[in-house]
Amino acid sequence: MIMKRVLLISIIFNLCFCATAQNLKITYKMDYSEEQKDLSKIENMMVRKYRKNEIAALPYVELILLIKGKTSKFYTESIMPFENRDMQSGYNAALVSANGKRVFYKENNAKFIFEDIDGKNYKILANTEKYNSWEITKEYKMILGYKCFKAKMEYKTYDKYMEPLWVPVEAWFTPEISVSTGPLDFDGLPGLILEATKDDRITYVATEIKRREDVIIEIPTAKKTITYQEKDTIVKKQLLEIKKRSEMYGTEF
Repeated sequence: MIMKRVLLISIIFNLCFCATAQNLKITYKMDYSEEQKDLSKIENMMVRKYRKNEIAALPYVELILLIKGKTSKFYTESIMPFENRDMQSGYNAALVSANGKRVFYKENNAKFIFEDIDGKNYKILANTEKYNSWEITKEYKMILGYKCFKAKMEYKTYDKYMEPLWVPVEAWFTPEISVSTGPLDFDGLPGLILEATKDDRITYVATEIKRREDVIIEIPTAKKTITYQEKDTIVKKQLLEIKKRSEMYGTEF
């Protein structure tokens, strides 16, 4: 009888949490796959040292997801500079790998990415259909006390040679928090994404979930608004220029 009562209270609490917990602060950490951490194949000593410092700095990189109702914002939390130059260098590299200075902002059904491209700050109208082909599996695991289900898909991008590239994504989401968002611009699932792995190389995993009534989401500013198609055109142009310079000077592209 006591067990049934405890179970009933737990179910009621979870249902209430799902219905009301719309003001949240989620902290994510980033990690590399074991293959990415393997430095044995890097012959250049300077590059190996640089990569080693980057890996050592990963625990200090914090990524924040704020949720208030139907609005969310994902960004990198900045910290005080390191006194050690090697650690500072590694931290800066880890920041770039994690998210850089990008800010992902969502409001209702609109998605925006605030990003610096070629020294200019843009507000990019993001592709709302990028993550609309998830395959939800029956596989599940517990993350921070929440039952999370595995989903997977691939999305299209371009490599440095401007050839089409399909990037695999694996996500673990919990229906117990009924907010369709997650780290970076990941969304499209019936619940909050607490873990996501991109291209089998980089994993973002939630380490803390706080319910906050005082969540304030400030909208970033940008000098120019463009579409994601226009961003692709700008990036492709940059890659072409880099490729031409590489061919001109005989350096590796």
